[in-house]
Amino acid sequence: MIHPLEAWVYRNEPKVAPVRDALSPKQAQKLLSDPYQSLHIAFPSDPEQLYTTWNRWIRERVLRREPLPTLYAYSQTFYRYGEEGRSYQRIGIIGLLPVEAPILPHEAILPDRLSGLLQGLARLPVQATPIHVLATGDWEKIIALSRSYLVCPQFVYGGDDGVMHRWVPIHHWAHQRLIQKALDQATFYIADGHHRWHAIRALGLRYLLVYVTPIQDDTLIIVPTHRFVRSPESLQNLLERFFVLRPSAARIPLWQEIRGLRHALGVVAPGGRAYTARLKPEYWAHLEERPLVALLHEWILDQIGGDILTSREPAALIQAASRGEGWTFILPELPLTYVKRAAQVGQTLPPKATFFFPKVLSGLCFYHEGDTRFSISEAAGSS
Repeated sequence: MIHPLEAWVYRNEPKVAPVRDALSPKQAQKLLSDPYQSLHIAFPSDPEQLYTTWNRWIRERVLRREPLPTLYAYSQTFYRYGEEGRSYQRIGIIGLLPVEAPILPHEAILPDRLSGLLQGLARLPVQATPIHVLATGDWEKIIALSRSYLVCPQFVYGGDDGVMHRWVPIHHWAHQRLIQKALDQATFYIADGHHRWHAIRALGLRYLLVYVTPIQDDTLIIVPTHRFVRSPESLQNLLERFFVLRPSAARIPLWQEIRGLRHALGVVAPGGRAYTARLKPEYWAHLEERPLVALLHEWILDQIGGDILTSREPAALIQAASRGEGWTFILPELPLTYVKRAAQVGQTLPPKATFFFPKVLSGLCFYHEGDTRFSISEAAGSS
């Protein structure tokens, strides 16, 4: 069951920020120049200073406590790339889920990333970025209630990526109960935040700060995350065991050549020679169970080793291959059905295989575990 939280929020203008995967180094540097930016808590550069930073924010009244335990209605309004004239709005609920809740992951993690989160949360058990969770449930009731709240949001923020974020607290106990009952028998799937989920569980914390949205939602977009591997050796023979390589037509960008093709990827060899790689028919059956990105790792990348870089933007990876530094692989979009199947059967996808757009923001609210005035399970009857 989802629980309301005793949240800390910005007293005035919220200093929200994209999550790490959606944040360029230049953006991060600019945002971190603000001493009250939520990134100082969400992704600290110096975990040793976390406790001092948090206490200073409280002392200087940068943050305030919500008057009662609350859930939040949160919406993201955006346009899909390549579509004109139609906007999409994703609506969900921010709250707490018990760590032992039956949440299904779908993606492997990176040890270095997990280590950094463990260091920070061990020093200050404050969650500043909700884990995006997809859920079954009676969403018709939740969406209708949330829309009525979002007519008058507490905060509105427009991101550089064109996404408009709105959020507002739901203090009313009866409305909280309606949401809880609608999700009471839900099945939960992690969309984004696997590293945070693992870190919170490893440290023995009790609750996860989550942003829950419906799993049956036409706004769910998984943006391709491309690969680059530093390998001095030729991979052509290994690739040709599984794929038919054809020189790229070069009339359109490589990522557009493979767009919508579940069985094809783009390849840029050291020196810049570009190909489309189409899976040989005898291997098509593998796509019934595993997406192309997982097969690429299993058959190619995990076999040769080496550093693997990932990026949503293919240009920098293509340039690196053109300079002779390694091989670039341009991936197609990944359907949600693969995510659900991987979660249900416990067969994890490679790290950074999925990038759900848009991302939830850091700094919408803060949950400090152990800093409590009310029992989290008590009804806020006075609301």
